[in-house]
Amino acid sequence: MRKVPGILLGFAFLVMISLGPSRADNQDNAPPVVVELFTSEGCSSCPPADKLLAELSKMNGSSVIILSEHVDYWDYLGWRDPFSAPLFSERQRQYARVFHQDSVYTPEMVVNGAIGFVGTDGQTAENAIKGRTALPRVRFVFDAVANSNGRSADIVMKDTGMPLSKDERVVVFLTEDEVSVPVRTGENSGRLLTHKGVVREALLIDKVPPRFVLPVPISRSSRAFKVVILRQNMRTMAITGAGASRLAKSM
Repeated sequence: MRKVPGILLGFAFLVMISLGPSRADNQDNAPPVVVELFTSEGCSSCPPADKLLAELSKMNGSSVIILSEHVDYWDYLGWRDPFSAPLFSERQRQYARVFHQDSVYTPEMVVNGAIGFVGTDGQTAENAIKGRTALPRVRFVFDAVANSNGRSADIVMKDTGMPLSKDERVVVFLTEDEVSVPVRTGENSGRLLTHKGVVREALLIDKVPPRFVLPVPISRSSRAFKVVILRQNMRTMAITGAGASRLAKSM
């Protein structure tokens, strides 16, 4: 575990990019478990946690949603993580505030917005998943189809009547699987790092829209994109609804 000194815990809403619904992988009504990993390619302690996250995605069929969120506070230490962004660092600080942590660190894993622990602690992760820790109450169901230009996707929600409390927001992520990066400098210099569930785009909105457009980045290494939609209390950080779906190709 690598703690980062001198980072003040702030409370700010996420500044994100774009959002949209898609058809859920698992069509039963049981809400999925959401596992987030705050990681960095510049951190030598993170590759084992990245591997663990990929393994956890296979638990309980398709009922585990994974999000690999690459923080940017490691970028000045020799390697700039190509997937890092300030919004992931800020999201982790929001969790640190709720969990009464005095600093942020990598790798950190968070399950359902309710419990945070060292990202290599496989036993705690499995117990939280099997125990359905603070399980989201609602499963989002939606369709997500890539447009013919390959740069965006149409998202259509199946249920737009879902209420949000005054502290709840809809958080949308676009993730990509099986992404490999050769690291040339920093603590992981010379290693080929492979990631799953890497967040490439994100958006925070204040209501459940009937439909919207989500940007899709150009990727040379993979087209395995997935859309993840959460309903989250931005004061307590509890995840109260979740859903995920592969991004379908346009016909």
